[in-house]
Amino acid sequence: MNTRKVVPGAGVTHMLSTILAKVNRIEQLLSPNIENLPDSEILDSKGVRLLTKMSDRTLLRRRNDGTLPFHRDKGKIYYRRSDVLRAMLLEKEEHSKNKRL
Repeated sequence: MNTRKVVPGAGVTHMLSTILAKVNRIEQLLSPNIENLPDSEILDSKGVRLLTKMSDRTLLRRRNDGTLPFHRDKGKIYYRRSDVLRAMLLEKEEHSKNKRL
């Protein structure tokens, strides 16, 4: 006869701890990749706005004045992450240069 004590919820607890361990392992595997995204990543307008905190109007102005390179495909506008970061850096340098003058 089985003399083991059955603790209510023990199976569920074990199952949840196993799931949590697997989730933590997946998170560890993915975290270096998230931090090291390639600069050639393609962003849409929403991605650029989230990255740079620009408004739609500012994004349009930057496209029109040529300070932000973009590509249009089937009516949708795309940007290279490296181009966006480079444009932001150039703007920051020019802004600091104008402050000194």
